[in-house]
Amino acid sequence: MQEYSKDIPEGVTNIKIDIGLGMMNVNSLDWLEKNTNLCLLCFEPNLESRNSCINHMNSMNNIIKNNNNTVIILPYALSNIAEPTKLNFYSMLHDGGTSSLYKPIDARLGPIKYETVVDTYSLKHFFDLFPWDRFEYIDYIKIDAQGADFDILKSAGDYLKDKVVFITAEPESEYYDGCQDNTTKNMIEYLKTQNFEQINHPNTQDPTFLNNKFKHLYNKIYIKQI
Repeated sequence: MQEYSKDIPEGVTNIKIDIGLGMMNVNSLDWLEKNTNLCLLCFEPNLESRNSCINHMNSMNNIIKNNNNTVIILPYALSNIAEPTKLNFYSMLHDGGTSSLYKPIDARLGPIKYETVVDTYSLKHFFDLFPWDRFEYIDYIKIDAQGADFDILKSAGDYLKDKVVFITAEPESEYYDGCQDNTTKNMIEYLKTQNFEQINHPNTQDPTFLNNKFKHLYNKIYIKQI
């Protein structure tokens, strides 16, 4: 994984992480508009999705600059693995935003447009490189990884319970082969072991969780997921 931490400029005061941008990255575009002094760290292994998101961000470049915000897009997939590896990655014809490490089994996603191999890491690999001397915590992690969300949560080691305030993840267990554990129930049970509780947040649609360690920050951090 590239040494991304050097690209986080001085003056940044808060960090949000968007895992799985899709083609439109509507959530993180909203964060960039509503936040100042934000560094947005993104994971998107699909080249077409990355290029589409970059175009959308370029269209609001003045807002990003005026808010003193920074965007870093990492071209990697995340999974619950001990060592960095390369894994098969599937991009679907009908919607590049439904690309996944898991092979699709739902016809509505369309046939596979192409299969490629992507560099894959764990969240722990990422957090091991993070400049914790500069930041006490991560504001928010939003995950929409098409069946891999639960894997990604489990891949963080102790970092979630120690360093993350809010999490939103998408439970999809029927559309891709092999992701039957990616359920809300499993997320709730696992995140309880990480000191999180599920909350009903007015700005999110998918299951959202708050770290009990950081309850005092509930009204101080802006999050949104649609």
